[in-house]
Amino acid sequence: MNRLLPVLLLVGFVLVGCGDDPHVRARLSARVAEVKAAALAQNRLDTETALAALHREIAEAVADGALDSDSAGSIMAAADRVAEDVRAIPAPNTVPVTVTVNPPEPRSEDKKSRGGNG
Repeated sequence: MNRLLPVLLLVGFVLVGCGDDPHVRARLSARVAEVKAAALAQNRLDTETALAALHREIAEAVADGALDSDSAGSIMAAADRVAEDVRAIPAPNTVPVTVTVNPPEPRSEDKKSRGGNG
């Protein structure tokens, strides 16, 4: 399936781009696994949620100095390609909800005050 190719590329970028820090590699690999599982299940919401978590994990790793910006950029570029493919997954079926709001009934005090002014 074409949608999975970017996910597989993302896995490769993560594993290559994490340098020597096994903790960063493990955290990012776990996030990538979440993205991959959701994408394989064709679950748009879960995939988008997993991608957001991956973005946060990457930002934290860069902020901590555990991941260089070039590696982060490569991973983010792959994640963006996954996000593009995710948009092709149909959104979950939702049932439109119609809400009808009726104007409130005039209160008895309002009726009295209008009656006395006219």
